[in-house]
Amino acid sequence: MGLAEANPVQLELGKKMGSKEAKTLVDALYRKTLDRWEQRVNRGAFMRELRAGTLPLEAIRLFWKNWAYFVFEINNIVACTYQRHIGFFKRHPDLLASFSAKVADEYIHPEPPGHVKLVLAQTKIFGIPEEEVLACEMLADCRGILEFKRGLMHEGTLLEWWAAMATEEPVGYWAREWKQALTGKYGFQLAQVEYFSTHEEADLGEHAEGVMGHGEFNRVVLQRLLEGGLVEMRPGFSFFYPPLTAVDFYGLFFDGVYNRSRENSDGKK
Repeated sequence: MGLAEANPVQLELGKKMGSKEAKTLVDALYRKTLDRWEQRVNRGAFMRELRAGTLPLEAIRLFWKNWAYFVFEINNIVACTYQRHIGFFKRHPDLLASFSAKVADEYIHPEPPGHVKLVLAQTKIFGIPEEEVLACEMLADCRGILEFKRGLMHEGTLLEWWAAMATEEPVGYWAREWKQALTGKYGFQLAQVEYFSTHEEADLGEHAEGVMGHGEFNRVVLQRLLEGGLVEMRPGFSFFYPPLTAVDFYGLFFDGVYNRSRENSDGKK
């Protein structure tokens, strides 16, 4: 099914939805996002071989160099939304504390400098020199999702950004798969995959003394936008377009790493 076929929803700017109607639509968006993730990421060659334990460690290291650089950048982009979207949260003060905690969580949990510390620790565990992730020249296929999210932060509407953030929930499930594969197939100990277990926790459930799970918070914000009639979108965008396109970019990320790792492997033969 193409994106156009997947986007039958017509939203009217300023028309407020009831809570039940808004929740139903948000649930539908998340179902489509999870289904797309299953098709484009989970069923891709990279994740299939990771789960089976047949993906070479060199492919995992190549992935991590690109992913670690992505994490540094995407956390900064999310932090920028605090300034960009603060007006909305001032009008919804009951969400402001959770929004602040969500942004801060990336920098202070489990301790400063937050998830960056976990990234660098995981880099060492994978046997990668630190400078190779700090100055990684990302593969073009991997950079796509980063630049798409950067564009939405700078130029997108509130609805476009928070619809695209529906990908944060499947990333939580994906992190769980990594944790299980690395410990079950590659011989890593649970303490050696803290980055993945932390992201599973942060994206899928309450953590760090009451911080709302990132996936659940994103759902609530998206529902509030629908309830308030704040549904402005640019031409060429529709309700399901941002998250489904974001998932496709994630799919390109993993496909790009997989294909390049095979090219590198063939070149060494």
